[in-house]
This record gives sequence, structure tokens and C-alpha cells, in this order.
Amino acid sequence: MPWLTKKEAAEYLRVCENTIDTLESEGMLKGYRLYIGKKPIVRFKQEYLDNLFLKRQKGRPRQEEITKLN
Repeated sequence: MPWLTKKEAAEYLRVCENTIDTLESEGMLKGYRLYIGKKPIVRFKQEYLDNLFLKRQKGRPRQEEITKLN
């Protein structure tokens, strides 16, 4: 299961990096942080990205298609 950076996750979903931030802050996408030094390194599981847009290949997901990750 690949781990993606925020930039890679945005490219994978064909959205901007701000959208990744929004999805994470709203609880629709879970990011994992590694604290090495002063700045955290954030990674996203590709499996979670696939699950987020599983039913729709293009465009924004419908509200009922979004599953919140805990």
C-alpha cells in the first residue's frame, strides 16, 4: 500500500493541494504525520484516496459517496 505526499495525493486525485488540506480538515481524508525535526511530514494512504472517490471517476464526489475516516 503506497504512501503519498500531499503533492502526490493532489496529482493522484487531480485536485489542488488546498483541496487535500480541506478534505483532511473536514475529516474526509486521514493524513499521517511523522515528526522528524521541527516540521511534520504528512503522508496519505493511497487506499484512502481510492475509497474517497471510489464511485465517481471524475468531478467532485456527491455527499452520500463520501465516507468519513476515523
